[in-house]
Amino acid sequence: MKHPWRALGYLAAAALAGYFAWFLAGSIDMAMLESAMSTKVLAALALSAVMYASIIPITGWAWRRLLSGQGERWRISWLTALLAVTQLAKYVPGNIAQHASRAALAMRGGMAGRSLVSTVAQETILAAAASVVVGVLMYAISAPGAGRLPDDARAGLLWLGPLLGLAFVALASVRISPQHASASPHRLIRLLGRLGGLPGARVALPAFAAYALNYLLIGIGLWVVARASGMPSALDFPLVTAAFALSWLVGFLAPGAPAGLGVREGIMVVLLSGAADNAQLLVFVLLARLVTMLGDACNFLIGSAWLAVDQSKGNAVS
Repeated sequence: MKHPWRALGYLAAAALAGYFAWFLAGSIDMAMLESAMSTKVLAALALSAVMYASIIPITGWAWRRLLSGQGERWRISWLTALLAVTQLAKYVPGNIAQHASRAALAMRGGMAGRSLVSTVAQETILAAAASVVVGVLMYAISAPGAGRLPDDARAGLLWLGPLLGLAFVALASVRISPQHASASPHRLIRLLGRLGGLPGARVALPAFAAYALNYLLIGIGLWVVARASGMPSALDFPLVTAAFALSWLVGFLAPGAPAGLGVREGIMVVLLSGAADNAQLLVFVLLARLVTMLGDACNFLIGSAWLAVDQSKGNAVS
């Protein structure tokens, strides 16, 4: 029965790749991008896409840490390949396909459902908290300064920041393994164990640092693109990093927007307003979207090949 399922997987991958190509052609203003292209910009786009793609192995490492808190041991190579091969699914409207395909591949590989759900939930909280911390800090040291944050953004951070902070403290302050929690005489602790327990500082803090590093790497790549495309110096590294980190969070929360399309770009323009004129900002956010699409496509191709080789070994557990 393995061969029919493998063939079906290849067909699904081909269909997803075709959909992504169609999505790319229809969502990018090619005429505007052509006017901004040069050899220097193309080289910067390639470098930035590589840096964006590098967040997947970092995320795979962080996922392995979170899974270790569940008592599971998995090879980083397999987790990274699984994450990479599901990247294009986030462009399917609804923001569900990526998570569904990730869950299907993980559970097919033998991952326990509780471990999958709890680590994905922990990953979401930690990545969102990292986006707020990196975004606010980098915006504060940017040329415009935190005082230039739009009122709507400040209002959103005033309620979202404390919620994420409380969730982060809960994850990082106490270690409660699901195995020990299941034997607790306290009903609340047993319920917490069924939800996956709490990872504690030794697991949560390194994972949080990995997600923060992801935003910084993406910011470096986008800053290189800004410099190569002749954007004003006000679009400095802290500002573009802050704009991406905060707009990623809003795009992630936006229901139905494929990979935050439109929502993220709109928020980036707002956060970058004043650093360049509107025409320049529009070109920059289009270049930034192209970087993420190229990075996702590279991850999909590499991840597909990597997963095929990894599966041939017959064991994804370390």
